[in-house]
Amino acid sequence: MFEPNGLSILILEDQGLVRAGMRALVQICEPKAQIAEAASYEEAVAKFAAQRFDLAFLDIDLKGEQTGLDVLKHMRDQELDTRAIMLSGRDEKEVVMACIAAGASGYILKDMENDGVFRQALDTVFQGQVFLPATVLGRGGFSPRPSAPASVSAESLGVKGRTAEVLYYLCQGLPNKAIANRMGLEEGTIRRDYVPKLFRLFRVARRTELLVEIARRGVSIPTPGSEAELTAG
Repeated sequence: MFEPNGLSILILEDQGLVRAGMRALVQICEPKAQIAEAASYEEAVAKFAAQRFDLAFLDIDLKGEQTGLDVLKHMRDQELDTRAIMLSGRDEKEVVMACIAAGASGYILKDMENDGVFRQALDTVFQGQVFLPATVLGRGGFSPRPSAPASVSAESLGVKGRTAEVLYYLCQGLPNKAIANRMGLEEGTIRRDYVPKLFRLFRVARRTELLVEIARRGVSIPTPGSEAELTAG
């Protein structure tokens, strides 16, 4: 879960009216957040070079040759510790999964039925959970509907301490090498020990499946160094 104060957010959206509406909804959900805006790939890359962001909402379909997915790939190439939530009017499973595979930790449809449902999606993200459309989750997950499953703590599922820290970074979309660097461990330790353990716990075989399962269950993962994570041991 994000800290309530000082949350830094980037909104990448090439349509000014849509960007303004998105900004207004984000401010309703997180009144104290500091929000920056970008309308193109170049502007987004410049913003990332100038400051650190906790969270980035990236529109996939930008005007021009480069897309929001290209921005996401840039973020992961730079090993930026920023949660990336993709915005799109497309809900095809292959599009969503391509974004998750590239390092996104959420996917919100821009053409949801009403602002209330969109706000629910934002609230889910701000609570440290993963939001994915129903086309990916199937029945029983965070589908776009008025009521969502209650949050489940990672600790209650047996994910504690350094294992929870690895899970957090996996949901950030970071590769094993970047995770190892942040935790002061060998890359092989992440690859051989922690990742397979998480796959066994959630009964999945790959990272994309892990994020889908995290979203389906409504799992909340503590930020490394937070009181909840330290308490978990």
